[in-house]
Amino acid sequence: MRLKLYHVNSAILTIFSIFLILTAGFITGCGDEGDSVTEMVNGEGDNTTEPDPVDPVVDPPPDPVDPPPAPGVSYKDEINPIIVERCAIGNCHDNAASGGLNLTTYDNFKKGGNQGPAFVVGDGKASLVVRRIDGGGMPPGGPPLNADQIKLFVDWINEGAENN
Repeated sequence: MRLKLYHVNSAILTIFSIFLILTAGFITGCGDEGDSVTEMVNGEGDNTTEPDPVDPVVDPPPDPVDPPPAPGVSYKDEINPIIVERCAIGNCHDNAASGGLNLTTYDNFKKGGNQGPAFVVGDGKASLVVRRIDGGGMPPGGPPLNADQIKLFVDWINEGAENN
């Protein structure tokens, strides 16, 4: 009986050894493309890409938006008050007698006088009105317009000289 038990144990040991060899071969053949056991245990050499929790997800910058246009110079609120106070007064440009330029209305101002148009839309510096108020002796008999007032006329003309 002892002999039979030895043969059975030997057969079991042989089958177990073959199974172990096959299992080791299978594990080695199906491994993670050559990763070592250390790499597999520590997660090193992993080919998958996961987001790094330290790197924030950044959205692309928004499309640039044109800033709203700067408010322009107003004829009604800025230009006309200067004209009324300094130009269209006392037989100056309050009628067509003074150089043919009547500044009592926007339409008359736009029409111009004996020397042509008072302003050229889009070209404030070259406009007759600016040349006359900026060192050209207007208004006569009073202090000249200051630099800010002259700049208003230039900007208004450059912006389109609208009746706004």
